[in-house]
Amino acid sequence: MVFKLLLLLPICSLLALPGYHLPWGKDADLHYQHNSPPAPPSIPSPLAQGMHGLIWFHQNIISPVDGPRSHYKPSSSSYMREAIHKHGFFKGYIMGCDRLLRENSDPWVYRTATIEGKLWKIDPPN
Repeated sequence: MVFKLLLLLPICSLLALPGYHLPWGKDADLHYQHNSPPAPPSIPSPLAQGMHGLIWFHQNIISPVDGPRSHYKPSSSSYMREAIHKHGFFKGYIMGCDRLLRENSDPWVYRTATIEGKLWKIDPPN
């Protein structure tokens, strides 16, 4: 047991924050801010890329001919695209399907906004 703790000590010291900071004085309320480089843009999976292509086709080819029918801001196709980008393909696809099942003109009890005289249901992907 003691041997395991002795092996763990150097590893923990490598992960510690650098420098010594006094826990009192005029700088006691300042916090160490670790400036890490920004994360590289994630490369979407092939499934997500395919779904983005289908959504692009729907938004740019089918929707202009058929006309807008969504009661939500953002539209259901934009919601699915954002959800897939933010949460990955499987969770984003489930979130988008759930949104499509709620796409109707029933009364909405949550946040709404009136834009150019039309009532919109506000439901961004979280």
